Amino acid sequence: MEYYNQVFDQLDKAANQEFELCTFKKLDLSRIAITDSNFINCRFEDCNLTRAELRNTKLYDVSFVNCRLAHVDFGSCNAFGFHVNFQECQLDYTVFLNRKLKKAHFTDCSLKEAHFLKCDLTGTVFDQCNLELARFEGNNLTQVDFSSSYNLEINPDDNKVKKARFSLQNLPGLLVKYDLVISK
Repeated sequence: MEYYNQVFDQLDKAANQEFELCTFKKLDLSRIAITDSNFINCRFEDCNLTRAELRNTKLYDVSFVNCRLAHVDFGSCNAFGFHVNFQECQLDYTVFLNRKLKKAHFTDCSLKEAHFLKCDLTGTVFDQCNLELARFEGNNLTQVDFSSSYNLEINPDDNKVKKARFSLQNLPGLLVKYDLVISK
């Protein structure tokens, strides 16, 4: 079934569907299978997608605003055209594996223990995000802006960090592998 330019405040089925220019409001989609679906230029507002299964789902220019997305594996999404933005979202324990997240925006998000593995995050902005115990390995972090985020730990030897932006408060998290004691 295909849906175009509609607003959903309830959703009976999300697998094998196509949505374009649609808005999803205040839905509880936790643990739902949203597999083999396409979301193009869509927006999720105040939704709970905790542990939602997104296997082979296309997310092209999809925005999530004030949503809970804990334990979501974005690495299982369709990689073609993958482009997402997050504002005021809870993304704790999420996985981004082999994703192109160029110029994505994470604004006021919680990313506790999130995993970014082998991703291209070129030009991405992490604005006021909590990155406590978030893991960054094998990523391209060229021109990523971490300057306003906090609780950041990144091993520069495991990631490409050319022209990435950090604040002075982030420096201890860049040196953690050296087991240094840094005082103010």
